[in-house]
Amino acid sequence: MTRKLIKVFGLFVLVVMVAGGFNHRASEAQDPYAGHTAVVGYAEIITDPAGPEAGRLVYLRQDLGNKRLTSDFVYGDPRRMAFNGGYPGITYAVDSGFQSADANLANEVGWMRDSILVWDAENCSDLALQENAVAPGSTGIVRGAPTFYADLTQVGFVPLPLFVSSPTVLGVTYTFIWIDGAGNPTDIDSNGKADAALREIYYNDAYNWADNGVLGARGSGYIDFPSVAIHEVGHGFSQAHFGNIGTKDGFLVANPDAVMNAIYGGIRWQLTGTDSGGHCSNWANWPHQ
Repeated sequence: MTRKLIKVFGLFVLVVMVAGGFNHRASEAQDPYAGHTAVVGYAEIITDPAGPEAGRLVYLRQDLGNKRLTSDFVYGDPRRMAFNGGYPGITYAVDSGFQSADANLANEVGWMRDSILVWDAENCSDLALQENAVAPGSTGIVRGAPTFYADLTQVGFVPLPLFVSSPTVLGVTYTFIWIDGAGNPTDIDSNGKADAALREIYYNDAYNWADNGVLGARGSGYIDFPSVAIHEVGHGFSQAHFGNIGTKDGFLVANPDAVMNAIYGGIRWQLTGTDSGGHCSNWANWPHQ
């Protein structure tokens, strides 16, 4: 099944409380983080616009800020370490249990891992990532699991209704943030950003996917999975959308062209200068941000 010609990336999040078992050590009276709870934070999606008159460029959205999301991981956060195996940096996991049956996806699990390594290979940062094991088919936090395996988890392909509120979303990165007992977002490292608890990435299995580097051009009827995975992992590493998004001759266009554009632009397996710049601004000083 192929959706509309114009496809949309999304950082798509609802505000919900995590089901039981996800409070931070709430029973210990001397714990300064007792009562802290992880909740899902914010949402960002684009829908298909009506086409303008021929030849005219109309800007619909401008993402030209500092390329940073409003929440970030804290190095050595004891609340995360209580759930991720005790690692002070960032852990990641790849769940092989939610794969698409699309015939042109030959290595989707490999690409879920490689999309993380694309960002880790940037020389300006040393994320010191650790991969955690996850049982195949483990339900993600968004879908009701009581615990998580890693700070950043590639959960995999899921059908509707997870995407039913916006069926043109290709991929979604859910960001959970910590709130205190009064319901306020925490900022224990005083960097002016909410503390990220974990992130989960899902892909919309309602589309025709490919990962051979040939299928996936705009208008082909296929979506290139590596391009979408690299984009969503960018969100997983705290990077926001970037670029002016507009319409010209009935098509969505982005300027400058980048992996972190909010729209799908075809096959993009390499980070652009703006992508690298955003990553470096987020992570060059890690773990002392």
